[in-house]
Amino acid sequence: MKIVRHSWQWWLKNFLPLLIGLAILFYLYRHLELGDTLRLLQHGVRYEYLLLSLPLGLLGNVVRGYRWHLLMRPLYNPPARPINPILITIGSYAVNFVIPRAGEVWRCTEMKQREDYALSATVGTLLVDRLSDALIVLALLVAMMLFQTGAVSQILASRGLSLGGGVGRLFSSDYATAWIIAGGVLLVTALVFYRFRKSSFMQRVRGKLRSVLQAASTLRGWRAWSQFLVLTLLLWIVYYYFFYVTFGAFAFTAELGHRVAFATFALSTLMIVVPTPAGVGPWHYAVITSLTAFGVSEAEAGQFALIVHAVQTLWTISVGVIAILLLPIINRRYKREKEYTVKG
Repeated sequence: MKIVRHSWQWWLKNFLPLLIGLAILFYLYRHLELGDTLRLLQHGVRYEYLLLSLPLGLLGNVVRGYRWHLLMRPLYNPPARPINPILITIGSYAVNFVIPRAGEVWRCTEMKQREDYALSATVGTLLVDRLSDALIVLALLVAMMLFQTGAVSQILASRGLSLGGGVGRLFSSDYATAWIIAGGVLLVTALVFYRFRKSSFMQRVRGKLRSVLQAASTLRGWRAWSQFLVLTLLLWIVYYYFFYVTFGAFAFTAELGHRVAFATFALSTLMIVVPTPAGVGPWHYAVITSLTAFGVSEAEAGQFALIVHAVQTLWTISVGVIAILLLPIINRRYKREKEYTVKG
């Protein structure tokens, strides 16, 4: 039996995010009173609200899977069955929890196995999928700054910061040196990229950009783009309510309303840039920071984040494992037609 030995870079890449998340979690909950949390679980949680939120999380992942199918549908004729990209998307969340970001690689390889889709074709559609997520996160940030300035100010004030003062100071003479250094770093970075534009790394970057453009070009016409935009909007509305419904499960959040829920959701969503498994650590920090800014005690905010994240993560992993187990069953006698054409 051959033993596979991984380099230290492999271990660092795959397990450092988990260690970072656990370190943040330990810091946040180092003063947690276990007895208080157990009493809350026994007498202070309305579990019907937590249970009500769970189908919304599944629905959001189903919509995400169908949106991915919409991106891939024009690439091949005949196209894949929608059930496969949907189940693969749901299953990828379980894979991601084991190894951060590995779910995306698994999605591509599964589409290759189940539908005989070329990896080069699916990678481009996944990049478009993730790019749309990044744009939504940016839109959430802009919406917060434009329409919930008061909420942003409260969150910053709870950490001893000021929105107006902070922005103003950035352009003061005190920061002139920092701006010069930042400009120099950007200039040097641009020169390095130009100098090594023919390197293998830059070739890979250009290859990914071409994949994105190729995948985006499959959405020809207003009908395809409108479907994609509607699904994207629906996806994030469902994700918001997946989070918002849980406010009803606790007496200290039940009356907070959409203003606080949206601010907390937006801030926690920004934490997806930190690649920890299921957002462990950064997500908790964002939720605790936001809730305490609106009057929830730090202990109660910590309990909310811990319980909601644990329940919803266990649910997402469970349905993900079920989806992975269903894939070979529903594809047992299925094979997409060999005669297909790749649409340009």
